[in-house]
Amino acid sequence: MAPDGTYLLFISNRPVKKGGKPADGFYNGKSWPGRGSALWRVDRTASGWGEAYPLPTTVNNGPTIFAPSVAADGSVYFMKPDGPKNKFRLFRSQWNGHSFDQPVPLAFSTGEETDVDPAVAPDESFMVFGSGRSPANKSIDLFICFQDHGIWGKPIHMGDVVNSPGSDAEARLSPDHRTLYFASDRVAPTKFPESVEERKRDLEKMAEWNNSLYNIWFVSLDPWLIQHRSAVN
Repeated sequence: MAPDGTYLLFISNRPVKKGGKPADGFYNGKSWPGRGSALWRVDRTASGWGEAYPLPTTVNNGPTIFAPSVAADGSVYFMKPDGPKNKFRLFRSQWNGHSFDQPVPLAFSTGEETDVDPAVAPDESFMVFGSGRSPANKSIDLFICFQDHGIWGKPIHMGDVVNSPGSDAEARLSPDHRTLYFASDRVAPTKFPESVEERKRDLEKMAEWNNSLYNIWFVSLDPWLIQHRSAVN
């Protein structure tokens, strides 16, 4: 969703021309027939939502464009496979008032490691994203990165407060940009021994959310935001 709520960007494999075939994709080293992805836009109107249309090929310049995040000035962040390793990398395309500039990879997203799902603050002062970089290594963990004076700093691993032994990704920011929502396949541990009633409650949790599927979690970003403000002031 755009910060002002007037339009929504989303991904779709729908054909650009009606009646065509779903778009093919290529990622993780192989082709995905009918499972491509491009960025589309739909505007909010007085009576609901308008007709969806794709962003220009300046942005949709490949078969696999995912995870749009919109800044206040209309610039868009996203991820796509890139580089010799063909790993997902984070890009930004500047909106110059009438068109998008050529996408530029973020300096800290080199293509050496997988970077996914950018969630950028409207003023572009920080973003949260998922990455397979150390210390995540074999999974995806969440990192926060701050931009000062137009330069992105070093990504900060969000630690065990946020990250689990499994995968933690799909970062999203709340409307006030102080709460992080994300998906995680974590499982809350069960302590033994336990009573019959405790076991019953644990089984109910397993049936609802404690099931190692990608459920939605949230955490306050205040500790990271406050610490960064203190460091730069």
